[in-house]
Amino acid sequence: MSKALLVAWREFKHTALTKSFLLAAVIGPVMMFVAAIVLPVLLQTPPKKLEGSLAVVDPTGEVVVAVRTELDPERIAADRDEKLVGLEAAIAQVPEQFRGPVQDQIDRLRDALVPEVAVESVDDVEAAKARVLAGELIGVALYRPAVLAPTTETNAFELYLPADLSRRHADLIEDRLARAVVRARAQRAELDLEKTRALLRAPTAIRSTVTEEGETRENELARIFVPFGFMMLLWMSSWIGGQYLLTSTIEEKSNRVMEVLLSAVSPMQLMAGKIVGQAAVGLVMLALYGVLGAASADRFGVGHLVPLHKLGYLAVYFFIAYFTIAALMAAVGSAVNELRDAQTFMGPITLVFMIPFFLWFVVSDEPNSSMAVALSFIPPLTPFVMVLRIAGTEAIPFWQIATTSLLGFAMVVGSIWACAKVFRVGVLLYGKPPTPGELVRWIRLS
Repeated sequence: MSKALLVAWREFKHTALTKSFLLAAVIGPVMMFVAAIVLPVLLQTPPKKLEGSLAVVDPTGEVVVAVRTELDPERIAADRDEKLVGLEAAIAQVPEQFRGPVQDQIDRLRDALVPEVAVESVDDVEAAKARVLAGELIGVALYRPAVLAPTTETNAFELYLPADLSRRHADLIEDRLARAVVRARAQRAELDLEKTRALLRAPTAIRSTVTEEGETRENELARIFVPFGFMMLLWMSSWIGGQYLLTSTIEEKSNRVMEVLLSAVSPMQLMAGKIVGQAAVGLVMLALYGVLGAASADRFGVGHLVPLHKLGYLAVYFFIAYFTIAALMAAVGSAVNELRDAQTFMGPITLVFMIPFFLWFVVSDEPNSSMAVALSFIPPLTPFVMVLRIAGTEAIPFWQIATTSLLGFAMVVGSIWACAKVFRVGVLLYGKPPTPGELVRWIRLS
């Protein structure tokens, strides 16, 4: 046992206490910290104001009047203030210490994005296009008479814009010109457009989550992305440790260092030491990013979505995920001589463990659905799917947590048993790498 621990310390020291690992482990938090400082500064830069003249070709003479109304700066500002009412309500979900800067940013955008566009009524479309190319106009809109009494085929207008116009400004012009058609139709039908819009406007729901600690405003993005963060944290910590185990095993075998190590320890002691040593590396990653994530969640007011008992479950499923992956990596690393030979086995393994990423949104959105429950009992996926489900807001039946934990531990035992069989045979075997069928025979016969 003492020899296995010595091997474990050697693995940990040569992986976690190196400059490259420390740089890789620290670079993530540093980038997050820099982004938290730089992004607010960048967001304070006001966008460029849209200014210029817009030509309108309108044989009816009705739409161009509505276009002038819709492009009036005061009208645009009023409409924008109306849209921002929902955003103002959303600010209530932001932690109090961040409300001031967010409100300042909203006010800055409200002032900066009001365009000043003069509307010209013209008859010659081609001449207007030439003026667009010359930089005299910011666009030309062509309305045909049928647009005021539309069918499926005629409910459209033509818009010609310069190539250097930003997408944001192009979208703004298109939206205002489309609204002008609706205004012209309402005027022709003698309708009060503002009252009609007010009646059709759906109210905003301010949702709250009821917990034992009280009511908290629900953050929809956090509700979806917190489970993904949990799964990503689990995947990174377990997969990184497993990858280091794979590469170190292959390097030691190809450099014949393995033979020197086996002169001092048994194959089982070597395998156990390598797996335990890289487990410590995974725990370092888990602790580092786990503390960072929990602090960030608390800072942004979603700490109630990351209670302590969920972190405890994360540790349990990390044990299951890491030792399963480590057993596979140790087996593959001992069976091949070069890293490129390992790709034959790593392709299918990686694909299987990527399945939770493909299904994370579905599982986190409905953690108690039949599909989510079924995926929880598929051994290779168990820890990742269960972390997705547990990190959500819905309660997971405890019997499922207990059963999948027992299933996961059984999977760990089976994986390490199979790994030991392969490791014992492959660790000193050189030459042509074995096929998957040969690995199965090693497990059965050795």
